[in-house]
Amino acid sequence: MKLNVGNAHLLEIVIASDIDYENLIAEIYCNDQYVALLQQENGKEELKEVLENGLNTINLDWFQHALSEAKERLLNE
Repeated sequence: MKLNVGNAHLLEIVIASDIDYENLIAEIYCNDQYVALLQQENGKEELKEVLENGLNTINLDWFQHALSEAKERLLNE
């Protein structure tokens, strides 16, 4: 799913299965650049985010929106 979230920050959320995780994950992309993922290894009540190592700065409002969207999509899978 791709959403344009103002100021040309295109949000893409990919729900995926990754061999490093037992459960599904949600990958977050900004303008086709990987930003972070949400994982649910400790259950749906304890989601955790894993940030991209090379990430310098990101707009807080955009990131909060991205996390909220990713959480909603991941929990509805």
